[in-house]
Amino acid sequence: MSALHGGSEHKPSQAYDVAIVGAGLGGLASAAKLKQAGINRIVVFERADDLGGVWRANRYPNVACDTPIDLYAFSYFPGRNWSTNFAPGNEIWDYLSEFADQYDVRPSIEFRTEVARAIWDEEHAHWALETKDGRCFTSRFLIWAGGLLSRPVVPNVPGRDLFKGEMLHTTEWSDKVQLEGKAVAVVGGGATAIQVTPYAAQHARKAHVFVRTPSYVLPRPDLFFALEDRESPDFAARQRERREEWFRLFEKIAEARFPMNSELIAQQEGEWRKHFDKVIHDPRLRDILTPNYRFGCKRPLFSNDYYPALKRPNVEVIGSGVSRLTEGSIVDKEGNAYPVDLIIWATGFDTAHMLGGLEIAGRDGQTLEAFWRELPEAYYGTLVKGFPNLFLINGPNVSGASATDFIEGQVALIVDALKAMARSGARTVEVSPQTHDTYNQDIQRRASDSVLVLGNCSSWYRAGGDGGVFTHWPGTIEAFRAKITGDARTGLDYDLREAEVKEML
Repeated sequence: MSALHGGSEHKPSQAYDVAIVGAGLGGLASAAKLKQAGINRIVVFERADDLGGVWRANRYPNVACDTPIDLYAFSYFPGRNWSTNFAPGNEIWDYLSEFADQYDVRPSIEFRTEVARAIWDEEHAHWALETKDGRCFTSRFLIWAGGLLSRPVVPNVPGRDLFKGEMLHTTEWSDKVQLEGKAVAVVGGGATAIQVTPYAAQHARKAHVFVRTPSYVLPRPDLFFALEDRESPDFAARQRERREEWFRLFEKIAEARFPMNSELIAQQEGEWRKHFDKVIHDPRLRDILTPNYRFGCKRPLFSNDYYPALKRPNVEVIGSGVSRLTEGSIVDKEGNAYPVDLIIWATGFDTAHMLGGLEIAGRDGQTLEAFWRELPEAYYGTLVKGFPNLFLINGPNVSGASATDFIEGQVALIVDALKAMARSGARTVEVSPQTHDTYNQDIQRRASDSVLVLGNCSSWYRAGGDGGVFTHWPGTIEAFRAKITGDARTGLDYDLREAEVKEML
């Protein structure tokens, strides 16, 4: 374990005020702000041997943030060690390690500890937690911060057990993976695929790229920061200016999506078309790479090397899905077989089952997984009816341009709720069923008028691909900020019955 990223070993079992599941972006931010508020009896359970979440797990070539780092970094901790505005994954991982040290979060992290179940104890008004290695803890409050992108998806295609070559999901990439001299298949056309495909095209003898559903890929406006730039006294001021510029751009995209504004979307499609026409001329490639849905129905992507990589002489683009594998080949839906030595599954994550096997049972034994079976719902992505003293980070319907904007709002709501409980002596905090249901009905009503629903695509933004929208906030970040600092707080119910609990503050 590196000195830079490593942390504490296991600690004795005990009771906590707050238990946090996950030491990624959301878990670290929650712990930092709780400590700042004077709530120190906290623990962060992390199943891996290091912090960082997706930035620890994803080490594939060219992995980078597809949101400008000035917008992605926390507003109160912008960082300075960025080489470019679309920061590579290793720099974000280092940034999160610096964040954990700056806010003294690292000593609170239990690494290599996976929570198997969390059961609400109504009598004692706390959560009873059990880890996979059999240890037990209690905590007044539980914050789930496992993230949407924690369960890799590998298609269950026939013949996987027959294939004699190598196979890996992009989250399984290591320094041992070698492409030189090999025929490689890259399966996928989304955010991960557009980053790893250029590397495969450059290093493999032959690259077969399976693009069943193409993305809108726009040119990436790269900025590169020299050391003297980062050490300049006005670097922080320029960061704030860039953050505001990017914020306004992404707000414009949100305004086009929620509700669907066909005129604005057509403008964005026109910008993509101008770029596409400059780069892709081959009629077959144009046919495969042209989306058949509206801009914004799926995540728009930024890259300067994806389209050029697909034109290389050693690259073959297949506009079809994978039907099966044989001992030495990958077969498309038309029955064409492509001999390969290595298959790279750039196929994303299972967002619908975001809990990752963690059993969370609330009042009357209802599990969150069962409650979310048809459509994941939460109040401002943070509280769920029937689950007292449970908070979620990056829960349902709090995604958009920048994860950190939503996380900062959610964490502020949580800290305010815990402060209110400390002042009043409340036993529990939760959202009433009526408030919860009214809120989520409004979310779906607004989402139904968006390009996510009306844009003619199936996506991981929606339950089952074409059901209710459960990932995105149906509006601008500015609107979310206003709501979560205002209306959201009035919807919380506090139980003022006496509880045998220690003071948090």
